[in-house]
Amino acid sequence: MKKVFSAARSLPGLPDGKALLAGARAFFNSYLFYVFETLAACLFVWTGEEVAGAVCFVALICLLLVVCDDILATTLPFLLISAFTTNCYDSFDLFFPYIRYAPIAVLCLVFHFAVYRKPFQVGESAFGIMAAGYAILLGGIGGFTLREYAVGSYYYLGLSFGMLAAYLLMRSRFFARRNYDFAERFSAVMLLLGLLCVYMIAAGYYKRYLGISTSHYALGFSRNNVSTLLMFAMPFPLYLGRKHPCFALFTPAIYAAVAVSTSRGGLLFGSLEFLVCCACWIYYGKNRALRALICACAILVIALCFGEIILDIIRDRILADDVITNDARYKMMLESIANFKKNPLFGTGILDDSIYYGEFKKKGSMPWYHMMIPQIVGSMGLVGIAGYGFQIFGRLRLIFRRPDPWGICLGLSYLGILGMSQVNPGEFCPVPFELLTVLLFILQEKRLCNDLPLLAEGNFRKKTLIK
Repeated sequence: MKKVFSAARSLPGLPDGKALLAGARAFFNSYLFYVFETLAACLFVWTGEEVAGAVCFVALICLLLVVCDDILATTLPFLLISAFTTNCYDSFDLFFPYIRYAPIAVLCLVFHFAVYRKPFQVGESAFGIMAAGYAILLGGIGGFTLREYAVGSYYYLGLSFGMLAAYLLMRSRFFARRNYDFAERFSAVMLLLGLLCVYMIAAGYYKRYLGISTSHYALGFSRNNVSTLLMFAMPFPLYLGRKHPCFALFTPAIYAAVAVSTSRGGLLFGSLEFLVCCACWIYYGKNRALRALICACAILVIALCFGEIILDIIRDRILADDVITNDARYKMMLESIANFKKNPLFGTGILDDSIYYGEFKKKGSMPWYHMMIPQIVGSMGLVGIAGYGFQIFGRLRLIFRRPDPWGICLGLSYLGILGMSQVNPGEFCPVPFELLTVLLFILQEKRLCNDLPLLAEGNFRKKTLIK
């Protein structure tokens, strides 16, 4: 803490007011404040006051948007809100009364991007967002009323124009030059997100053991949403472990939390992601034999500690009789094929609530197929297959172009959300999942520094930015 303010005071020629502002900015974007935010989030989870926590953290984000010129300071509180508010079942009714305060948050956002503005530029992943966005807009075209479009605008526009606007705004801010190791700082943010989710699962089990009543969810947490966030976070401790090897131990801890969350998708695709993380960690290590032994020991410890829970999940939720044919996803898979046959070019649209889940969807949510491929095929037809295929191909090309540990780390995080999207809404949730996915590829572009001016004189030309 002393170093933060002493560094600010040591800047030559700064009056006291500016030194104080510089010190406040450094503090709000420090590891110490990150830990404080995470502990506060844990407190809100334990007390069951997630709504109050969301209000407090949104107020904090508004403050940070005004005070801090570095958007990274707002990233952790946003992710923490995204995590602990998953405990709020039927959150539309819970948070709707606070909509009256939305203009304050909007003003703070406008202030931040206007006062601390940076040039808008586009990279390769923008074209994938546009392709997927066009597929969303054209899906089921002409099949909905203006009222239906208005009610579903959060998804209809949020996954198209909204995501492109978010891309441009975030890219302008995350490409700004910094006087610290951005990859390390962002990895710390993701680690703390993962630790909060681990705590949410542990607290849910502990409250159940004590007989303390929890939320609507049987274990006190939303297993699929929490597992998805954990899978976003899983590879980042390994990147931090390059300088501080002990941090690498958090990756098996995060995987263990996914495995015991009772999420089938988490167990299946989380296991895949964890094995690929281990393989990459071994490959990039100097002593590969030792790292392979450490990975084997980690798997053995997880199996010994949580094997009974994991086996129960496999027996009850994966191998049980008729678990597939009686599952709603199986029914919606068949509906997806039928809807594709009805309109093979554009599908029936993402707002089509005639599918099985449309009868049970929560207020304010979208009628998801809960599977990425059937969602694309049934809702957007051939246009969706082409648009999302183009986007995924472009993202994979960014990951494997000049691969390095940071690029692979970001790619492994994408593997997590891509896997979970096969059995859950995943990337069809604008906030936080698709927004965070878009950010991963902004950071890939930052790694590669391949950008084009959005409004340039003459022909577009490549430029190189210093990290």
